[in-house]
Amino acid sequence: METKLNSHARMRRLTWTYLLIPAVLVAAVGLAAVSYIYSQKLSSRERLVIMDTMRELAEEKIVGIQTELIEADMAVFDSVDGQNLQKLQQHLAKERPAIESVVVLDENLAIVPGGFLTSRTDPDDIDRFRKLFESRIAARLDLENTALGERNHLHTKVGGRPYLFSYTRRRLGGKTYFVVIEASLAYIVGTVFPQFFDVGSPRIYQVVDAGGNIIYGYPFRGVQASDIVELGFPDTLSQWRLRVAQRESPSRAARGKRQIFDLVLIGLALSVIIAGLGILLVGIRRERRVSRLKSDFISNVSHELKTPLSLISMFGEMLAMRRVTSEGQATEYAEIIHRESMRLSRLIDNVLDFAKIERGVDAYEMAPGDLADVAARALELSRHRLERADLEAVTDFDGDLPAVDIDANAMLLATLNLLDNAIKYAAGSGRIEVSVKRARGGVELAVADSGPGIAADDQQSIFERFFRARDVRLKPIRGSGIGLAIVKHVAVAHGGDIHVDSEPGRGATFRLWIPAT
Repeated sequence: METKLNSHARMRRLTWTYLLIPAVLVAAVGLAAVSYIYSQKLSSRERLVIMDTMRELAEEKIVGIQTELIEADMAVFDSVDGQNLQKLQQHLAKERPAIESVVVLDENLAIVPGGFLTSRTDPDDIDRFRKLFESRIAARLDLENTALGERNHLHTKVGGRPYLFSYTRRRLGGKTYFVVIEASLAYIVGTVFPQFFDVGSPRIYQVVDAGGNIIYGYPFRGVQASDIVELGFPDTLSQWRLRVAQRESPSRAARGKRQIFDLVLIGLALSVIIAGLGILLVGIRRERRVSRLKSDFISNVSHELKTPLSLISMFGEMLAMRRVTSEGQATEYAEIIHRESMRLSRLIDNVLDFAKIERGVDAYEMAPGDLADVAARALELSRHRLERADLEAVTDFDGDLPAVDIDANAMLLATLNLLDNAIKYAAGSGRIEVSVKRARGGVELAVADSGPGIAADDQQSIFERFFRARDVRLKPIRGSGIGLAIVKHVAVAHGGDIHVDSEPGRGATFRLWIPAT
């Protein structure tokens, strides 16, 4: 009887085993399919990051090149004196070979005496260009419709040869003059372009004309058209376009090999998953979630760091090379560098504080403080950002607030994060409101904006690390996903709390409460 019972027990175990095997196989195959799709998404995301980086670099190069050309044009325009063209000739002696020719016309579009200056040396070439200018080029320039002081340009071909002209209308000595500059394209291609396009860069640059003919650079070999970023020079060389590609852009064959390699790895993983699917399913899902969050975090923080660094580098280089036309412009560049440095410093503080939180380090130095002073300091540090976002900060601070124990630096960082949130999402909407008031036996700091608001489903999750609301992820608003997590940690460490009041389309109000001492 006992043997029969044992036999039935073994049969039941075998039956369950045979039933579990196909279940494990189905689960493993499903997980393999998900893993493959996920690897494809990672590959696609990697490509998008590379393309975004190349696009930003291309825009930076175009801005730098156009700034140099426009500043050279404006310097020539400013040196024109209708009564004394000798000053213009002296200026051109310094600018050559950047400037090929300068033509000064009167209000009847006739060349003024002594108003035709050129670096050409062959008399026949000079005479030919002058006739070409008077007969064909002047008619193409929209001189009569050019506003006083306005700079226009024309990049065109005349007689099969490309030309770049800049022109303006000036009022000098009670008379109207038109000044036309012919830039030296040979100088731009041979001197200006090499300054901006580093041969040793991991990216390769190419400038092409409207027909796709290479003006500068070398042919792209083994690069697909979809892996090339192409942008124009809207304010100068409008008939040419800058093309950028990775020096070692993965070819379609290389991607196919990578997919095969991924499939082999997935197959190996399947054998491991079958051996212990129950444990691995939970671990893999958790690991994938953390990996995705970290990937998003690194991508977002990298972009946030890169933007101020690019601006600091660009304007620092312009100041170092003295590419400024006035003291006012130098001051403006210095202010931009200072503002972006402060922004970079705040982001680094966020990352460092987040690292402390992750390690479980709570090094807060509590002391009696005034939350209103902290809010005022944060507003002062955010003043430039408020001005750039066209926002007015409306404050409402109670005059007699109870004492609170705070770490002033940590509370300042938390307040800056709240203000940063409000500025990002309420930009252009008019104003934000900042108040510090008595509330619930303590002090409440509130930051209200008139942005798009937060969906009810997301309001509890926005204080989690790396979380970004779905509506925000669909918009071109950058963020690291750790700012509000830091605010919550600071509030809890002070014995307080943080919550948000919001309705979609009606803004959001974040309320940080600290108990009285």
